[in-house]
Amino acid sequence: MAIELYGNWTKGFALDNHMQQSIFLGHNELGHPQFDNQRSMVGEWIYQLKYRNKIQNVALLVDFILNQFKGLESLNLIVPAPFTLERANQPVQLIAQELSSRLNIPCYSILKKSHTHEPLKNIQNKSEKLEILRKCILVDDIDLNNKNILIVDDLFDSGATLEISTEKLLAKRANQVFVLAMTKTKG
Repeated sequence: MAIELYGNWTKGFALDNHMQQSIFLGHNELGHPQFDNQRSMVGEWIYQLKYRNKIQNVALLVDFILNQFKGLESLNLIVPAPFTLERANQPVQLIAQELSSRLNIPCYSILKKSHTHEPLKNIQNKSEKLEILRKCILVDDIDLNNKNILIVDDLFDSGATLEISTEKLLAKRANQVFVLAMTKTKG
């Protein structure tokens, strides 16, 4: 059940919603809100990959992508979305590399965040997110002239990271930029 994502990119999709249901249970002894979260199948795969290091979920996700989308072979480059938090196994990088390997399309991590900032999930205002990202997302010096590029991300929330990433790739003369997020928040 792909969900179309709208933005400054040519075409974009999320494989599924991240959550099916989230029920507020109350506050714990420290005053933190507690929820009973029921993730979608893809949402659970991403959660387990990102927070439980279940690397085998990469193959499940790429199988799902290849079953959902045809014509990906016409791309020239696959690029993982830039990430804020360093992890031993970076989910978007692993997914992008596996997709690259299966499609025989180059994958380069050319989008970087230049400095740390407050996690974007803690910032509600999209224009504030865009301002922060415009300053810190950098593109490696690589010839993107006339390339059709797919940016792979794990979670689509406001779309700010993908919007600025697309803006930066198009400024480097990419022909078309497509985006694929594994899941989308309800927001």
